[in-house]
Amino acid sequence: MMKSYTPPLTTNPHGPLYRVDKGIRAAQQQLDAAIDAKRHHTNPNLAHAVIKEAREGLKKSEQLRVLKLKELAQKVAETGETRELGDGR
Repeated sequence: MMKSYTPPLTTNPHGPLYRVDKGIRAAQQQLDAAIDAKRHHTNPNLAHAVIKEAREGLKKSEQLRVLKLKELAQKVAETGETRELGDGR
């Protein structure tokens, strides 16, 4: 069960969001593996703890992506402002 993101996760290794998106993919795989392990694991408490940890990791990765998007938007806005100042002179 993969969540959809806006903008979509990038596969371009030269893209500014590549490392963050790679972290999200890894966290999603860990969560999927933990859920699969719960189905086959004999100790439900341990499986539940692993799933909880994987969900927290995914949440942190998603928050990091949001921060990176804000940082990129701010950088674009600053670049646009300096270009406007340069055009007016």
